[in-house]
Amino acid sequence: MRRRTCTRRITRCRTERAPNGRVHGRTLAFAVAVAISACTAANPSTTPTPAPTREPGSLNVSALLDLSGSRAPSGGPQRDALQLWADQHATGSPRVRLKIVDVGGSPSKTVLELRRAAVDDRADAIVVGVPVDYDQPFAAAVQLAQVPVLFTLPIADPAGGWAFALAPTPAQLARATLDHAAARAVLTSTVVVSDESVTAISERAALVAEMSRRGVTANVIKVTASDAGQRLRAIPPLTPIVFFAGSPKTYLDGARQSATGTLLYLSYVSDLGDIADLREAAPQATWPASRWIAAGTSANPARTAFAQSFTDRAGAPTSPAATAYDALSLLAAAAEEGMEPMRMRDRLQAAAFTGVATTYQFSMSRRAGFAFDDLALLGYTGARTAPVIR
Repeated sequence: MRRRTCTRRITRCRTERAPNGRVHGRTLAFAVAVAISACTAANPSTTPTPAPTREPGSLNVSALLDLSGSRAPSGGPQRDALQLWADQHATGSPRVRLKIVDVGGSPSKTVLELRRAAVDDRADAIVVGVPVDYDQPFAAAVQLAQVPVLFTLPIADPAGGWAFALAPTPAQLARATLDHAAARAVLTSTVVVSDESVTAISERAALVAEMSRRGVTANVIKVTASDAGQRLRAIPPLTPIVFFAGSPKTYLDGARQSATGTLLYLSYVSDLGDIADLREAAPQATWPASRWIAAGTSANPARTAFAQSFTDRAGAPTSPAATAYDALSLLAAAAEEGMEPMRMRDRLQAAAFTGVATTYQFSMSRRAGFAFDDLALLGYTGARTAPVIR
C-alpha cells in the first residue's frame, strides 16, 4: 500500500531557473556585501515586492530610482523616459518587462534592492539611476549580481566586470566645464562650492584635480544646507565664476543673489526645475549635458523623435532622462542574440551603439561609454525657452 505523508509535492515550472551553486553562491555573497554596506549606513525597513512571472523570450529589467526621499536628483525624469521607451516598444522583441523600484534616497536600500533584483526577482539586467558612492563594497555587490548593471548618473570608470557607466565620468565633466570656463575668465579667480553630498564630492574632487592639472589651485568652499546662503553671500561680488558641485538645491538661495555678470556653473545632474528656481539669475547659469538634448541640434530622426515625445509627455528632457532611455535600448540590442547574462555583457562591451544621448563605446577594460565630443555646456536664453548650447 502507498504510504501517505503530509509533505507537499513540489512541481517546478519548466521555465524557472533551477537552483544551482551559482545562484546559492550569489545569494551568500550578496549577504556578505549587504552586511558590509549596512555597517556604514542605517538599514531602513523595506517592503517585499513580488517577483515577476517569467515568460519565455522576455527580458526582465529592474530600474532603481529615487522617487521619494531627499536625495537629489529626483528620479522622476528617468522614470518618465523608461516608461516612454516601454510604451513605444510594447510589442517589440525581445519583450522587455520593466520593474521600477523606488529606493527612497537611501544608500543601504539601494544595495538591498540591487540584491533583491538579482537574486529574488531574477532580473536579466539592472539599471541604477541614483547617485552612488562606487566604493569597494558597492563594486563587490555589483559584480556579485552576475548580470549587466547600467549606471545612468556619473560615476568613475568601473573598469571591467558587470558594471557599465552610461553617463559622462566626473573627470569628463570637469574637463568640459573648465574648457568652457577658461575661455571666458581666468580660473585663478574662481570658486568651487560643495555641499559634500555623494555627487558633490566626486564633482568637487574632479574639478580640483583638473584645475591642478592646469596649474591652478582651487578655492573650495564647503557648505551645508543651513549655512549655504550666508556663506555664498560672502563670496566677493567681482568673482567671475562660481562652480557648484552636485545638485543645486542646496545653493539656490545664495545663487539667486549672485552679482550680475558672475557665471554660475551647475552640475550635470541639475533638474531643470531647480535651474528655473534661480529666477532672475537663471540666464547666468550654465551646465554640462548631452549636446543632443539641446533645442534643434540633431538631424538624427531617433534623437528628434525622443526629444519631441518626451517633451509632449513630461517637458524638456534632461541628460539623465535621455541616458535612461538609452539604457533600455542598449539592453534590448544586447539581448537580440540571447539573454544569457554573459552573452549580453560580451555584446555590450564589443559594439558601438548610437543612442539619443551619445554614441556609446565600451571594451573589456573600459566601462565608461559616453563620448566626450557629445558633451556641451547648455543654458537658458529666456523664460519658457528650451536649453541651448552656449
